[in-house]
Amino acid sequence: MKAAVYNRWLHQKGGGERHAVMAARVLAERFDTELITHRPIGRDELAEALHIDLDGIAIRVIPALPPNRFAEVTREYDLFVNASFMTNQPSAAPHSLMLVLFPSPIDRSWPARLRQAIGRFLTRELLLPEWSDGFYDVQELGRGWFRYATDRACIKMRVPSGSKPVPIEIVAGNFQPDADLPVRCRSNGTVIAEHCFAPRPGAFEAWRIDVDRRFVRDGRVELTLESPTFNPTDRIAEADNREVGLAVTDVRVRHPRHFLYEVLFRRMFRELGLRLEGLPAFYSLDHLETYDMICPISEYSRAWMEVYWGCSGPLLYPPVDTSWAMPRTKTRTILSVGRFFRGTHEKKHGVMIDQFIRMCRDGLQGWTLRLAGHQSRRDIDLAYTAELRRRAAGHPVEFAIDAPFADLQRFYGEAQIYWHAAGYGERVERNPIKFEHFGISVVEAMANEAVPVVLNQGGPPELVRDGHDGFLWSSTVELRERTLRLVQDFSLRAGMARQARESSERFNTSAFRERLNALVTEFVDDAPHP
Repeated sequence: MKAAVYNRWLHQKGGGERHAVMAARVLAERFDTELITHRPIGRDELAEALHIDLDGIAIRVIPALPPNRFAEVTREYDLFVNASFMTNQPSAAPHSLMLVLFPSPIDRSWPARLRQAIGRFLTRELLLPEWSDGFYDVQELGRGWFRYATDRACIKMRVPSGSKPVPIEIVAGNFQPDADLPVRCRSNGTVIAEHCFAPRPGAFEAWRIDVDRRFVRDGRVELTLESPTFNPTDRIAEADNREVGLAVTDVRVRHPRHFLYEVLFRRMFRELGLRLEGLPAFYSLDHLETYDMICPISEYSRAWMEVYWGCSGPLLYPPVDTSWAMPRTKTRTILSVGRFFRGTHEKKHGVMIDQFIRMCRDGLQGWTLRLAGHQSRRDIDLAYTAELRRRAAGHPVEFAIDAPFADLQRFYGEAQIYWHAAGYGERVERNPIKFEHFGISVVEAMANEAVPVVLNQGGPPELVRDGHDGFLWSSTVELRERTLRLVQDFSLRAGMARQARESSERFNTSAFRERLNALVTEFVDDAPHP
């Protein structure tokens, strides 16, 4: 049998990617297994960064596809596993599993449902098109927005009654810099119009088509646009890997009802118009029905799955490889490991730097705060790290950015205390995604007998039993006080370190392998056993 594990973020080589790759490693013991992603990455590079043996596991790079086209790719496998953070792609494989790091936020409150109902009413009454097949998500451009089509993209829309042909304008453009784009329009399989768009990146033109009434069914017309595609990565190194054709900003029936939409939502209330355009995709949970099982990585993620999606599933804690853990002669080091970036759940390095500097000013001597992790290469992320360095200048704070695994192993082994602050200063009821969803690095530290002192929100409270194998904190005062207790009390620190190492075994790769195999066996009855 053939299996695939999908993760569009493999190139980031973070904790979520380790979860996906380890799932592939386990499944490879039972299936012919591939990793699917969208950006090229060397297998050796990935294996070294994540410290996972990838022998026998291929990496398949495909264009980033719209949901319906992506589903066709999944048909090639007997078992498909979506292990990609907030990537709501459907599956058409015979057996499907979704691993949820954190659920995509969907507001299911009554005000949100009322807004959705109003949006659906406006979409229907103002004759807005339904982008039903072969389009990517809406994206902004200047003061407007558009959707890229694939080589074959379908639009459905209501049209007013009458006997004359229906006047429809397709407002679109060719964003290739140097080649014409021929486009063919079909309805019910019949070619009804053809047009060639000149290369004008960022510009649109109106292509008018008078649709004969014989193509109208139950007050609706369906148009299919066919065109060649190109991949922006061939010309722009940092672009997403997609196969794109025509850039469509609007498909409009020349009728007063659609004119009203243009005036209200394209000109006067553009922000509301953009929300209206994205409404069907943003609030859809249809893709969940294509999976046999949905497994969150923590109780924290499961709780928010129930809030956002109204569903639950069995836990599958991430695999934490503790086989390499090697407590060494301990140094006076406080360690924190996490990617350097700005984003949804950034690691709050600035909070830790500020609190460590304050401890030093209050008398802490001979200790070092070491911050290790992968550096994201976006300009905003590089600026973030530069600001951290300026903030830490003149104090015993070390930055170990993109350190090789051997160095990281030494850092863990030498550290006596481990800090974790992701989510601090955020409101969990408003931004739950900004908190740590599990905390792989916390478990790695525990396995190396570094006592964790971690924020008492998100996933870490499931890993650390306060006062037994580490400390939880809710305020920076508690962070400093509990760290100081460990600094000053050797016997307390040594006892907690031993308990931490023992507790870490609950989340090791053996536990993950056993749990994942048991879950897969539940819905893949004919899976061959090792």
